[in-house]
Amino acid sequence: MSWREITAEDLNSLKKAVIVDVRSPCEYVEEHIPNAINVPLFSDEERQIIGTIYALEGEVVARRQGLKIISPKIPELIDEILSKRIASTPLVVHCWRGGLRSESVASLLSIIGVDCWRLTGGYKAWRKELLSEFEDDPYAFAMVVLHGHTGAGKTEILSKLKEMGQSVLDLEDLANHRGSVFGALGLGPQPTQKNFDASIWQAVRTFPPGLVFVEAEGKKIGRLTLPKFVYDRIQYGARVLVEGSLGARCQRIVRDYTEGSRQLSSATKEQALHSLDAIKERLGGQKLAEVKRLAELNDLSSVVAILLADYYDPLYSKAIANYQPYELTVNGDEPQQAAEAIVKHYSTIPALKNH
Repeated sequence: MSWREITAEDLNSLKKAVIVDVRSPCEYVEEHIPNAINVPLFSDEERQIIGTIYALEGEVVARRQGLKIISPKIPELIDEILSKRIASTPLVVHCWRGGLRSESVASLLSIIGVDCWRLTGGYKAWRKELLSEFEDDPYAFAMVVLHGHTGAGKTEILSKLKEMGQSVLDLEDLANHRGSVFGALGLGPQPTQKNFDASIWQAVRTFPPGLVFVEAEGKKIGRLTLPKFVYDRIQYGARVLVEGSLGARCQRIVRDYTEGSRQLSSATKEQALHSLDAIKERLGGQKLAEVKRLAELNDLSSVVAILLADYYDPLYSKAIANYQPYELTVNGDEPQQAAEAIVKHYSTIPALKNH
């Protein structure tokens, strides 16, 4: 047996594949193909050592040092890869740009009689293929976009739609951010831009022809930028307006940001107070001081009510008006009923265009 080359395009056309990323852990964390398994040939520290030797002493010396590092690890490395292998499923090995690292591992697998593929051009080629696909936008679905004020229940409605078997693209979930100045509160770090792109790519490729439901977003969610084709589809998709009472919206926001406890942790409170400074100009110094005072007292319902009335609602009302007319208006106070109304509405009208 021997290893063979596979292009990024052909890899993406496979229904199943076991993808082994042999780059160092920090490279993998920064950017990787969805579902790829990291079996690093070098640790982060080893990679840095080899890079330094390459810069100071040249390629031959660096390769010799690399061989010294790899040699003792070969049995364990191969065993780990074999433990990930799935019968009758293609095994694909890759590194950054289809160089020595993936060639070495593919050769070792070949020596022991394991059939595998090496990704031509490595992750770099796969990333280029992803960007080309995004630019072409070949996806055979049409977007239905949920608009509405903060806390109206758009995210809950998307969740209900998904439970009902509808195709849903939850961008805020993929971005690990709620999409506002306070959107990072209580959440961990956002993914890298490249991993965010990859998660969107993975999602949109699974959607069958038909409708995909999404929440209206700007060009950025936190520090991440939406791919142009997603943002464009949001701008021109079918529009649903989600309304909600002030009381229900306040309760929902407090619940979501405190995970039901109705109190912010010390770390989250500090983060929230810092975030408030970003809207000082819009809120005004006096109102800002009042909001901070209430936050210190954990009177979160009053904090949210002020922020909705004086910051979020004026901001969102303008955007909501700009997207009129809406095909349907639903009440987010009852997310299940709203989702059912949306499904019923779009099941009785002609198919939407893809763009």
